Amino acid sequence: MNIRIASMAYALPPDSVDVRTVMLEEKSRVEAALAPLSPKMRSRIIEGLGLERVRVCRSLQPYDLAREAAGRALDQAGVAARDVDLIIDFVTLPGKDGQYLSFAQKLSVDLGAETSLNLSYRVGGCGGLHLAIKNALALMNSDDSLKTALLVTADSPPEGSRSLLPVTIQGDAGSAVVLTRGDSSRGPLILGAEVAMLGYLHDAITVIRSADGLDSMTIRVDPARIENELMPVYYLNFFRLIGKLLERHSLRLDDIDHIVYSNISGTDRSGFVKSLGLAEERVVSTGMAKYGHTFASDLVINYADLCRDRGLRPGEWLLFASAGIGFTWGVTLARA
Repeated sequence: MNIRIASMAYALPPDSVDVRTVMLEEKSRVEAALAPLSPKMRSRIIEGLGLERVRVCRSLQPYDLAREAAGRALDQAGVAARDVDLIIDFVTLPGKDGQYLSFAQKLSVDLGAETSLNLSYRVGGCGGLHLAIKNALALMNSDDSLKTALLVTADSPPEGSRSLLPVTIQGDAGSAVVLTRGDSSRGPLILGAEVAMLGYLHDAITVIRSADGLDSMTIRVDPARIENELMPVYYLNFFRLIGKLLERHSLRLDDIDHIVYSNISGTDRSGFVKSLGLAEERVVSTGMAKYGHTFASDLVINYADLCRDRGLRPGEWLLFASAGIGFTWGVTLARA
């Protein structure tokens, strides 16, 4: 396997809203989510969010962001759209652009990659990038004609479902990743991607049709299941997947130079750091406060900002980790 991360890029809508405003606008939803919890736990959740503002789709919609991010990623990779062999769209929350059956099909036309193999799936949430990478690796390694892949997402929650408390507040973004085969100058080499799913937790956080019986959708959060069934295994599954991937390559966690994690909340980030016995500085710093949590785009945003602000040195190890609805955990290992 000689497949590399040629580039990662993201696009943000220009409009944003204060997290406190979201909580006021969705007051009944917030209160219902926090009601089963103790006053101490409620305070801890709110104080530990670590989010100040979230970007929101108004003038631009999710597909606009996906296309912008895809164009930017292709330019950074030096890849012409006509040379893209595979497009994987892993959008979970397409927002008002849900009328498009597949972002991948539309992108292939709009970008000019008209002969690409186009695939779409709607599960994985924040863990969707690992699923996309795992599928891309499998396809590219089984078919020599697939030399370049474009992985895209853009997520925006249904109206009135921006609060996912007691977990997070959802922001909007689009992102894209270009994978290429061969050329060692193209970016970090992917060593593997591991994914774990617990289907019985699919409805801990899920998208359902609204009670009005119309076509509108809403995100339903089950605080009790999150606290009693999800959280006892949440960080444990990261520990298992990371251990499995590192052992395969005779590595220890101390060997990893950059750990790229989600922007779910300050509390979640602290839990991840503590569960793995890490120092806080080992996990790549993020724009969590100003971007918010952007679902599957978090990892791309954090990686792209790392490359822009600091850069990567040859030989450095990268570990990407995230989890999302499904319920899905994923980790990806790469080396610059």
